[in-house]
Amino acid sequence: MPAKRKKPPHGEARTRESILLAAIEEFALRGYDGARTEHIARSAKVNKAMLHYYYHDKQTLYDAVLESLYGYDPDTELLVEKLSNAELNCLQTVRVFLIVLIRKHADPRSDAFRRILSWELAGGKNNLQPVAQKYLVPRIAMMAEVLQKGIEDGQLRCPNPTFAVWSLISQVAFYFMYEKTYRGSPIYTQLYEQVPHETLLEYILQNFIAAYAVDKSIRSELPPEIENLAQTLADKLVTPALRRA
Repeated sequence: MPAKRKKPPHGEARTRESILLAAIEEFALRGYDGARTEHIARSAKVNKAMLHYYYHDKQTLYDAVLESLYGYDPDTELLVEKLSNAELNCLQTVRVFLIVLIRKHADPRSDAFRRILSWELAGGKNNLQPVAQKYLVPRIAMMAEVLQKGIEDGQLRCPNPTFAVWSLISQVAFYFMYEKTYRGSPIYTQLYEQVPHETLLEYILQNFIAAYAVDKSIRSELPPEIENLAQTLADKLVTPALRRA
């Protein structure tokens, strides 16, 4: 078992979190270049000296924001382990993956996540590479291994498991990223208002099954206890620093 990290004093933890929450909003509103540490300090109700005590400079603070947006709350490790050890076929595991993805992206508190991502893409920055290598790559690789096992067991026919996982992520991420773009248009109702999240999940999953499943009748529903674990994990993986906001 990994050694437990020593928790900072309660007041210190709250101050650090207040700064981080203010920074998330500032970077989401103005991007890295436009963000100002004095705005963040004022919003967090601390002085600049206190802000720099916790976060040395703007880049350090931005790195901490990206860690929070992409990172992993230690409390989720046990849930991930339980789900990893559950006796699920590859399609059931894909369902768990989609439950977590859709819940995270659908939560209104994840809007800052999308806005910061948009700033990064628009500015041609590469600040996301370190956190992507640290967090996203292992998650994609883990799911690709699940699909590879499904191929070896004769459940799937998929020439590129890694690309198939990336495609699942892209469908969910871009669906929610473009929600505001289509708001007010003639097709918005059909795209969003008439598509509950459960329907979105089933649509993506059924497309996956149609594309890759050898036997289309393989069970993809989850046992109730696994469904509950997946929902709990999804709740915990909403941007960690924003869960208590």
